[in-house]
Amino acid sequence: MSTRYIGDRLWASRRWLIVAFALLYLTVLFGGASLKTDYSHISQYISELNATNSDWSWLIGFLGFLPIGLLGFVLFLVVAPSARLTGVSQIGYWLLVAEPIVYIGSVFAPCDLGCPSTGSFSQNFHNILSVITLIATILGLILLFFNESLALSKRVGWLALAVMFITLYTLALAPDLATWRGLTQRLAEGILYGCLCLVGWQLLAAQNE
Repeated sequence: MSTRYIGDRLWASRRWLIVAFALLYLTVLFGGASLKTDYSHISQYISELNATNSDWSWLIGFLGFLPIGLLGFVLFLVVAPSARLTGVSQIGYWLLVAEPIVYIGSVFAPCDLGCPSTGSFSQNFHNILSVITLIATILGLILLFFNESLALSKRVGWLALAVMFITLYTLALAPDLATWRGLTQRLAEGILYGCLCLVGWQLLAAQNE
């Protein structure tokens, strides 16, 4: 089997994009944190990696958050034809594009140090973008339930994912649990992105076969 044939098959499957996204995401989160002084994955939001006037914020933003957002957006475009969604479920799918877009937005509207509820213009715009993304993501997951081509058990899975996501994010935003907000946010995002990558992998594998 020639190297060219293997390369052609790899490109045709597009699944390598999912692997690239997962590796990039983990590299930015953990590699970016390693550049920070006293940064905590447990108590600090992901967006604080790119906080205004923090260590290496420009590097993490433009070489980390921006590529994550762009690659995530490309993945949605690549997987869309395989999903074969119609009606409101299709709307739900595209609402989830808010997730990679918020990473791009965070590059140009980073949060202030500590990511407060109010602050500079950039922080306030960052907060608005985050709220829009949260609503769009939850609504998108709920609308995917209405994909009648799926078995009921899989459709219910989208609802369960929506409940899990909003529950963990609510905990992350709760003032009394501020010392755990980084962990709960990472759990919410990690489970969501993990499920989306798994579904995307399965859809691209089925198309390739």
